[in-house]
Amino acid sequence: MAPIILLTGATGLIGFRILIEILKSSAYDVRITTRSQEKADSILANSAIQSLSPGDRLSSIIIPDSTTPNAFDSALKDITYVIYAGSPVPVPGFDATTQIWTPSITGPANLLSTALKYPSIKRIVITSSIVGTLDPIPNPYITATATTRIHLPALPSAFTSIFEAYILAKITELNMTDSFMETKKPHFSVAHIIPGYVFGRDERIYDANTARNNRSSCGMLLRGFTGSGIPSHMHGGFVHIDDLAAVHMKVLELEPTPDTPTSFGACTVVDFSRVWEIIEKKFPKAVAEGIFECGSLHTLPIAYDSSETERILGIKLRPFEEAVSDVAMQYLGLMGEGGFVDRMGSLI
Repeated sequence: MAPIILLTGATGLIGFRILIEILKSSAYDVRITTRSQEKADSILANSAIQSLSPGDRLSSIIIPDSTTPNAFDSALKDITYVIYAGSPVPVPGFDATTQIWTPSITGPANLLSTALKYPSIKRIVITSSIVGTLDPIPNPYITATATTRIHLPALPSAFTSIFEAYILAKITELNMTDSFMETKKPHFSVAHIIPGYVFGRDERIYDANTARNNRSSCGMLLRGFTGSGIPSHMHGGFVHIDDLAAVHMKVLELEPTPDTPTSFGACTVVDFSRVWEIIEKKFPKAVAEGIFECGSLHTLPIAYDSSETERILGIKLRPFEEAVSDVAMQYLGLMGEGGFVDRMGSLI
C-alpha cells in the first residue's frame, strides 16, 4: 500500500497544483480535505485531474471548519505525510478576524496537536508566505530568508484590514509552530514553504472572464496587462506555480537531519513594473489588437534570498518572464476556446 498524503487547500491555486504533482507520481495516494462535498466533487470533475486517472488513489474527507477542536481526527487516520496548503488568503470582503486570522492560526495548531496522536505521521509541510518573514513594513535594504523570524511586541486589539490580519497571522503561525516543535518534540518533522506571489497556469480556470476576474494572484497579474490592475502594492517577490509544487514534494521527501533547514524559501525578487515590458516583447500582435492593455501593478520593494532552497533541493527557480508568459498564454487559449480569438498563432 502506498503512503497516503493528506492535502488541505486542494481547491486553491497552490493546493490544486500540488494535487496534480502528487497524482503524477505513482509513489503516493492522496486524501484531500474540503469544506463540503460540492467542493470535493468539483476537484474530482476537473479535466486536469480526470486526465491523470487517479481512481482510488484519490479520496476526500469533509472538514467543514478546521478551527473546531479535533477537526482533523478522522482525516489523519492512516496518514504518512501532510501538506497543509489550506490557510485563507486576504480576499476583499472577508472578515479580518473570523475569516483570516483565526483559521490561519487555529487550523495549523489543531493539525499539529492532533497529529501527536498518530504515530504513522512522518512529516508535515506547511505553506506559509514571505510576509511571515518580513517586517509588516519591509526594509528593502535588509535581506530576509525563509529562516527569518519576526517577533512582534504585541498584537493589535483589532485589525485595520484583512491584509494586516493576513501578515500578522503568517508571522504568528511561524513562531507558534517553531515553539510547538521545541516544546512538544513530536515524533514527526515539520517544514515550512515560504513562497512569494504565485503565478503560472491555473488549471482550475475554464474561461477567460473567470481568469481575468479571479481573486487569486494569477488573476491579479492578468489584470495588470488587460487594462486594469490592482490599487494596492504587492510585495516584490514571486514564484512560478510549477516550481512551488515541485518544492513542496521535494521538501516532503527530504530526509531531515540536524543540518537540514526547516523552512524553505520559494521567492525571486521582482519589480512588477516589468510586466508590460514582457508582454510587449513576447506578445506584440496581441498588444496591437488590443487583447492586452497596460494596467497598473505596484511593487513594495523587498530583499529576499532563496538560494539555499535551490542548493539543497537541486533546483533552479524559473524566471519572471516565464511566469508572465504562462499566464498570458493560458488567457489567450481560453479566449480562443470561448470563440473570442480564432487565430491564436497570429497573436503571439
